[in-house]
Amino acid sequence: MIAHDPGFVILSTTIAILGAFTASVMTSNIAAHAKAEGRLRITMAAVALGGSIWAMQFVGLLAIDSPVNLAYNPLLLAVSALTAFCGTAIALLMLLPRRGGTDARLPLAVAVLGAAIAVTNYSGIVAVSGLGLQLSWFLSVISLAVSMQVALMVLWFLFRRRGVVLTLAGAIALGLSLTATHYLAIASTVGLGHTLLAIPRDTSGVSERHLAWAATVMMYLLCSICLSIFVIMQFREEME
Repeated sequence: MIAHDPGFVILSTTIAILGAFTASVMTSNIAAHAKAEGRLRITMAAVALGGSIWAMQFVGLLAIDSPVNLAYNPLLLAVSALTAFCGTAIALLMLLPRRGGTDARLPLAVAVLGAAIAVTNYSGIVAVSGLGLQLSWFLSVISLAVSMQVALMVLWFLFRRRGVVLTLAGAIALGLSLTATHYLAIASTVGLGHTLLAIPRDTSGVSERHLAWAATVMMYLLCSICLSIFVIMQFREEME
């Protein structure tokens, strides 16, 4: 069993909740807005949610306790980040309100987002453990199924009408659910601790704590920018 730093686990969960909250605000009552504004809102929601999915799993990896060794494959980390952003953007754009409704597109959007969540989690793990990682097929299937279920919850919630209280409560629930997909992916690995001990330790001199806080600050800035733009847009609408 791999031990985790509780502080980093809480930090990764907070990142997921922040991203889910920002995406929820961006998509609130989106059907009532013009097409151009709707696309802008969806773009900001994708940046916030996709970024939080990647940053959450990255900080979750850094939460793995010593004495394991962590070295990072930049290419695979880039793949995990790109998957999170692109998969989220595609799924949200597919459900952008338009004539004919979104029910017919929901299953495909869920498949895209669910696959993006799973690929982001596993490519992140492989980025620190190497391609020789072994998986439990049973838990891996469960992990994929849970990722699909969480994707359904996220997309259903983002595109329904809701008030302030429900938005806050839903963002917390979605953040916890997204975090659970990462730690379930970790649980589906076989001998990850021994694999990490066998690889050379990262000698870049950058500590896990600094990397974790850098990812957190990045997500805070992204979400703050999106929320600031949202407030400005709302203010302009009220002034018109």
